[in-house]
Order: sequence, then structure tokens, then C-alpha cells
Amino acid sequence: MVKRVRERGAAFVERMWRGEAGVAGSVLNAVLIPGEVAFRVASSVRNAAFTRGMREVVRAPVPVVSVGNIAIGGAGKTPFSAFLARRLSTVGHRPALLHGGYADDEPALHRQLNPDIPVYVGRDRAASARAAAAEGATVLVLDDGFQHRRLARDIDLVLVAAETWTPTPRLLPRGPWREPPAALRRASAVVVTYRTSIDPHPVRAEVQRIAGSAPVWIARMLPERWVRPAAAIGEAREEPEAGARRPARGAYSRVPASAPEGPILVLAAVARPELFIDGARAAGARVTDVLTFRDHHAYTHEDVARIRSRAAGRPIVTTAKDWVKLAGLLPADEVWVLEQDVVLTDGEEELDRMLATLRRHDA
Repeated sequence: MVKRVRERGAAFVERMWRGEAGVAGSVLNAVLIPGEVAFRVASSVRNAAFTRGMREVVRAPVPVVSVGNIAIGGAGKTPFSAFLARRLSTVGHRPALLHGGYADDEPALHRQLNPDIPVYVGRDRAASARAAAAEGATVLVLDDGFQHRRLARDIDLVLVAAETWTPTPRLLPRGPWREPPAALRRASAVVVTYRTSIDPHPVRAEVQRIAGSAPVWIARMLPERWVRPAAAIGEAREEPEAGARRPARGAYSRVPASAPEGPILVLAAVARPELFIDGARAAGARVTDVLTFRDHHAYTHEDVARIRSRAAGRPIVTTAKDWVKLAGLLPADEVWVLEQDVVLTDGEEELDRMLATLRRHDA
């Protein structure tokens, strides 16, 4: 009961942020103005303390690349961090991913997308960085690290979602923004991400005026790769060899597939489910029903019973982030997973030049 009340309250706040909560939302919006002012001041004081050396900054023995944003959810930090880790791996690095541990689904998704790249989970990112370096990592990718200033970073990449960009945002708790746009001046580079047919270039121009000397790139992040969990087509899982790393809980074998035929149910518990729904349609799915939960929702057996009843035999299309939580709860032969591709359409050469400068700090 407590969990349900908490989730309903959080859902109401999110509707208020989007301007969809009616008169009650307008009242709450006004009530939260002092809270927003206090948050803005506290954030400014904290950042100034780090900038002026008044708070300790810990440097890891190996380079750190941070991927973050200035708003809550929806910009694509986890898929972009995974994309960056793969890119570092292909040029000879041994990357490790550091996650703050505030949500179980994102570390599980990292392990799914890059099973050969270790993931370290913990609120103390400096401790995770030391552990990863001691175990052989040559570079660290910090997922959601822009506000985690205690751990020094060599490259600070900040993502901005084109669909939700505004130069005059409302900060927490009155809105979903963690910092004002001026914070982008701390970035090594800003990446404008987009997941719909929106033209990202006008947003890029606005962001560039704010970001100062930081370059601004563009990344297309579209759900467009269909896969089936291997169990859905009868592929046997092999036991790992002695000493090999076993798949993480929620990991699944992926088999390329095409869009499901006939009407489908879209299931999503992500920050911007409407973007995934649009992506499913664009990828060839015939969407006739939608069931959404809050971002990071922990699925229960009760949820699964509701999902299967709602689907009524139709294929269920979900995200990779959702399936790592649903594997073992929902029959795989009822599911299609629509994975997201990350394509840096502008700034690829600049990114590679940045990554080429990474060196051990004791070298």
C-alpha cells in the first residue's frame, strides 16, 4: 500500500512537471516555488565549493569519462555510456562502467549490452574507481556523473534531449531539471540527443550559445533493432566454461528478429514512454494498446498477471531496460524486445580525438 501511494504521488508530480495535472498541479506548482529557489541556491553553493577547491576532489589512477545530463531521465545516459564503453574497448582500452546504484535496472542493462565490460555499482564512485583500476581497468566510464563532482574526470560529456530542451527550465522540485542550462559550460562537450523526427539543429544552436567554448554534437538514439530472447525460439543456453563469468541476473541471449506481425501491446517503464511508442511504430509494429509504469519500476508477479491479461495473446513489445527485469517473470515466447541504436551523427571525429588523449595519471 505504501509503495502504491508513493508511486501515485510521484506520477502526479511528473504530470505536474508536464503541465498535465490540472488545477491541483497548478496549485502545487506555485507552492513549490520556494523549494525551487532553495534547490537552486544549494546547487550553486555546492558547485562553487568544488570549483574553488573548497571540497575534496578524488582523482582515480586511470582516466575517467563522465556521461551525464542536467535533467532527470530521458536523455539516453545509459545507452550512450554503453556505446562509449564499446568504443573505448575497440581502440584497445579495458573499460569499466561505474554506476551509482540508485536503480537496479540500469546496471543490469549495462551487463546485458556489454557482457565483457565489468560494472561497478555503489554510491561511493571514488571507491568504485579504485576497485576497478586495481582489477585492471584502464579507463572508467561514469554513468550519470555530471553532478557527482567528488570524482575527478578527464572528459565530461553532457547529454541534452532535443524533445524536452528549454533554455528556461524549472528546477527540482518544481520541475525535472537538476541544474540550469548555464551548467553546460562545465562540460567538455554537449551531445544533443533525439529519438523522434524532431530536427535537433535548432536546439543545437541554442545550446551552443549557452555552452560557450564546449563543442556541441548530435546523436540519434532510436529504438529500431528487433531481437527475441533466445528462449522464445528454443535456443538452449550453454553453461559457461570453468572460470568464465556467468551472465548477470536478468541477462538474456538475443536473436535478431523482425517486427511482430499483427496488433501488439507496448510495455514500458522508462522516463519518456511516448518516445519508445513512437519508435515502435516507426520500426514497423502495429501498436494497438499501451501499458506504462514509472521509470525504474520493479515488476512483480501481480504486474505480470496484469500485463498478460492486457495483452490477451497479442505480442508484447518492450524495451531492453524492461526485459532485464521481466526475464524469468514473463514468458519469453510472448515478447519482442526493441533495442536502441546510438549513432553520433555529428562530432564523431572530435570524440575520437578526445578519447585518444586519455592516459594513466601516473604514467
